[in-house]
Amino acid sequence: MIKKFACVLWLATMALPALAQTLDEQLLAAQMAYQQANNLQEQAQARLTQAQAAKQQADQRLADAQMAAQRAAEELSAATAANTAASEQLQQHTRQLQEAWQRKEAGG
Repeated sequence: MIKKFACVLWLATMALPALAQTLDEQLLAAQMAYQQANNLQEQAQARLTQAQAAKQQADQRLADAQMAAQRAAEELSAATAANTAASEQLQQHTRQLQEAWQRKEAGG
């Protein structure tokens, strides 16, 4: 009986290092998996931060472009009105000049 107990005890002491090695390997594998997942999360967070900044910049550029387009449309409208007024004035003065020449030729 003591011989059996000693044999079982000897087998148990032999199995402990193997079991410990398995636990150490499991711990190491878990640590490596955690580090890999942590690195991936950090990369994803950095990508998210960069994408948010790029979106914010694009939104600002869009707002600036819309404002510039609005100002350009207002300037185009004002320039069109000024051109129309100048054309009408030119036509009026052209008629007056023609009438003055006609009076001069008729009277002269």
